Amino acid sequence: MKRLFGLIKKEFIHFYRDPVAISLIIYHFTACIVLCAYCWVIDIKHLHTIIYDMNRTETSRDLVEKFLSTEYFDLESFATSMEEVKGRLDSGRARVALIIPPEFTRYLSEGRAAALQFIADGSDANQAGQGIGFAKRIIATYNEKIIRERLNKRGLVVTHVPGIDAGMRTLFNQEMEGVYYVVIYHIVVAGLIGGLVLSSTALVREKERGTIDQLMVTPTRSWEILVAKTTAPLIIALLATVFSFLIVWWFKVPCRGNPLTFFAYMGLFLFSITGIGILVGTICRNMLQAILLSFVIWFVGIFPAGIVTPVENMLPFLQKMAQGIPTTHFMIAANGVFQKGLGFAVLWPEAVKLVAIGSAFMIIGCFLAWRQFRQ
Repeated sequence: MKRLFGLIKKEFIHFYRDPVAISLIIYHFTACIVLCAYCWVIDIKHLHTIIYDMNRTETSRDLVEKFLSTEYFDLESFATSMEEVKGRLDSGRARVALIIPPEFTRYLSEGRAAALQFIADGSDANQAGQGIGFAKRIIATYNEKIIRERLNKRGLVVTHVPGIDAGMRTLFNQEMEGVYYVVIYHIVVAGLIGGLVLSSTALVREKERGTIDQLMVTPTRSWEILVAKTTAPLIIALLATVFSFLIVWWFKVPCRGNPLTFFAYMGLFLFSITGIGILVGTICRNMLQAILLSFVIWFVGIFPAGIVTPVENMLPFLQKMAQGIPTTHFMIAANGVFQKGLGFAVLWPEAVKLVAIGSAFMIIGCFLAWRQFRQ
C-alpha cells in the first residue's frame, strides 16, 4: 500500500511540475466556460434589420414600430430600393429585411388581403428560423388587431378574436435562459477533455521519457502503476470541477439539486473517461499523438451524445451509438441535478450505465496497458 501511495504522489508531483498541463486544465474548467457562456448565444436577439417601406403611411409606420419595439429586431437602416436591400443582406450588414409594398394600406382599407414580405439570411439556419418565428408572431398579433378594428366598425364589439387560447408553461427554466444550458454543457466538455488529456498523457509521458522501463524494474507491480495512473487524473479533474462552480455562481445558474450528487456523477463520468484515456495512452507513443487522438475522441464524445442536437433527431445507428458514450448519460444527470433538482432516486439508471460503460473501457484499457508492460 505504501508503494501505491508513493506512485500516486509521484503523479501529482509530475502534474505540479508541468505548467502547461496546469494551465490547460484551469483554462478548460474556468476561462473556456466563461468565454463560451458569453459568446455561445443560443437565443437570437437584436437582429440587424433593414426596412423598405414603400407605403409610408401611418399604418405601415405602426407595423414597423411593432417590429422595432421588441428586443428581437434592431434597425440597421431604411432602404430606398430593392437593390439596397439585396446589397445589405449580401454583405451581412443586415440579417433580415421587412418590405412593405405601396398598396399595403389601400388593400387593408378595402378589406382585401395585403401582402407583406419578410426576408431572412438563411446562411445561418438557426438565426433565420428564429427570426422568421418572431416575425410571424408579431404579424399575427397585428393581424388580430386589424380584424378587431374591422369588426368594431361593423358594430360587432369584440375584445379578442375567437380561437384557441393555448396556455404555455415552461418547467425548470421558466426564464428560458440559454446560458444555463451552455454553462452546464461546457462543464461536461471540460471534464471530458481534462480526463482524456490527463490520463492519456500520464501513461505516454513515461514512454516518451523512457522512465517506464525504470518503473518496471522496481518492486512495484503493474496494477499499482495502473491504479496510480488512473487515480491521480480522476482526483485532479474532480478538484478542477470545484473552480467551475465559481462560473456557475458568476452566471447565477441555479443548482436545484444536491451539488454532492453532481460530483458523484462527475466521478463516475471521469472514471469512464479515464478508462478511455488509458486506452489512448496504450496506443500512442508520444504526447503529440495522445493529445491529437484525445481531441478526435472529444469530437465523437460530444456531437453524437445529444448535447448539440437531440439524440432523437439523429439516424438510428447514431442513436444506438450514443447509448455507448459516457457523455450522453452524464449530460442527462447533470441537467437533472442542476435544472430539475433530481437525485439518485430518479437518475440511478444513468449511474448504472456510467459504471457499466466505465468498467468496460477501464478493463480494456488496463488489460492492454498491462499486456504492454509485460512485453
